[in-house]
Amino acid sequence: MINFYGDNMRWFIGIVVSNADPLHVGRCRVRIYGAHSDNVNEVPEASLPWASCLVPTTEDGVSGLGRSPNVKPGAMVFGFFMDGNVSQQPVIMGSIPRIEVLDDDKISSQDAPAIDEIEIPAERNLIDVPPRGTTASLESLVGSNNTEKAFNFLVGNGYSKEQAAGVLGNFIVESRMDPTAVSEVPGEESFGIAQWNPAAGRKQRLESYASDRNLDFRTLETQLQFFHYEFKTEGSYYGYNKFKAMGSYIQATVHICDKYEKPGTKHLDRRIAAAKKTLETYG
Repeated sequence: MINFYGDNMRWFIGIVVSNADPLHVGRCRVRIYGAHSDNVNEVPEASLPWASCLVPTTEDGVSGLGRSPNVKPGAMVFGFFMDGNVSQQPVIMGSIPRIEVLDDDKISSQDAPAIDEIEIPAERNLIDVPPRGTTASLESLVGSNNTEKAFNFLVGNGYSKEQAAGVLGNFIVESRMDPTAVSEVPGEESFGIAQWNPAAGRKQRLESYASDRNLDFRTLETQLQFFHYEFKTEGSYYGYNKFKAMGSYIQATVHICDKYEKPGTKHLDRRIAAAKKTLETYG
């Protein structure tokens, strides 16, 4: 118990990445500056410790009574480690207000439609989704093909299987999961698995992200890391919190199409079909 006495106090500042506490007691996963790399392959969200949150003494604090903490993903928080130098039992003391970007309700785009408003296309080979592999790759991304690697990456970093399928349903239609794919539209030059458009500065942001971290922007691993980073850090613009609350692969597919990809031609039936097959294959 000596580690809990207070002689080895360690405080921290970090960013909340999830408040979906399976115990429903208000805990949060926090990526802590100086302790956890921002490389989500080195330290996946699933590996981050759960941080307890302090509540005022005016609350009951026992047996589910009183109000629970309400810290949201993206919040910057301050706290300390109960176990001192071991640093595996963080406690959040409070949040540090900060400004990100516009709120979801200030963005002029519609929410994903309800499931019954979308017609699911009949089974047909719209987009090929490779079969599930039987052996794992020795690379940092686990899987026998790019789609399986990307699916495992997303699920390993906090996305549900339905949400991962929704993301990949879009990427498959955009690029067939080829990280070196270049748009076939003359003069457009959109690039990568998400077809980041240089005219909107999106390809340049991918290149800058990679350059700052000494990574190759043309690899699948870097592009998945960039998607995860951009989708979360610009979460209010892309509707990250709404997306993470979705339990339907159809809604997830439509959301990524409308809020992240924003293509000129949606081909929504193809995106939904690819997401459905991805979920059936890998989920």
